[in-house]
Amino acid sequence: AGASHGGGVTLDCGQLGFVDTHCHLDAILPRLASERKRDAKKAEARGQPPPAPLGTGFDAWRASLEGPEKDLEACITIGCAKKTFAPVESLLGHAGVYGAFGIHPLYAADWSLGVEEQLCQLMNHEKVVAWGECGLDYHDKDTGQPTVDEELKALQRRVFARQIELAVAAGKPLVVHTRSADDDTWEVLSQHLPESHPVHVHCFTSSPELAAKLLDRFPRLNLGFTGVVTFKNAGHVKDVVRDTPLDRILLETDGPYMAPVPFRGKIAHPGHVAYVARAVAELKGVPLSDVLCTCRANTRRLYGV
Repeated sequence: AGASHGGGVTLDCGQLGFVDTHCHLDAILPRLASERKRDAKKAEARGQPPPAPLGTGFDAWRASLEGPEKDLEACITIGCAKKTFAPVESLLGHAGVYGAFGIHPLYAADWSLGVEEQLCQLMNHEKVVAWGECGLDYHDKDTGQPTVDEELKALQRRVFARQIELAVAAGKPLVVHTRSADDDTWEVLSQHLPESHPVHVHCFTSSPELAAKLLDRFPRLNLGFTGVVTFKNAGHVKDVVRDTPLDRILLETDGPYMAPVPFRGKIAHPGHVAYVARAVAELKGVPLSDVLCTCRANTRRLYGV
């Protein structure tokens, strides 16, 4: 499918930069600094010159980007557990860093009236652009199968539904996390989310059937794709990319996780969106410039960034 530009509207692309619409900078920056120290020790052991030192600061890291990664314009960093709220908020002072806050389903037990009040207060920050991530995650890491803990699933559903209500009341886009929970994700969204509300279903790895239903039901819903689209074993995700109109796609990394090829096993960071965009262009059979231009417009429309 070719690029869809919102009813034939010509997009003014200017310089083709990109935004990482979903990452965890509070986890990325210290890991990158540690990785650089390890690389320096390895280089020293081989008698090679060490890489330039890298501080834990965002600005120094951003200035170090090279090649296609230099076209990073901005990123949206996520605070999705109570313990991450303060460190993520502190990053919003940097140019090009925006935030979203919520409670991830794996931290649903943290939910309380105090957390709710804290989140509502964070929504007043001028650089907080969304509520989330929140949603359902039924994956049991011990068994590799969906959880059979009905009490846990019920808790996640309650916390998700409440956060949908709060996001709508705050007038903020909703960032959704769903894993191994297609049916319940559909049910909760269908029951609690107004059809016209803006949504980012991030790191989409669910079924093509769920993707089609969500895109049809919620006209302002977008699907986010990460480095997973570069993986050889991600056939169904690639099918979803092919089937999703370009004007409903957002580019993201979910860094520090799931770095794209050729960086698998490394620390994913916002500069890697360049490689996600390339993969989307290849899968859809359209020029890279179409992907960058349209996805940049999608980000601006959904998040105002």
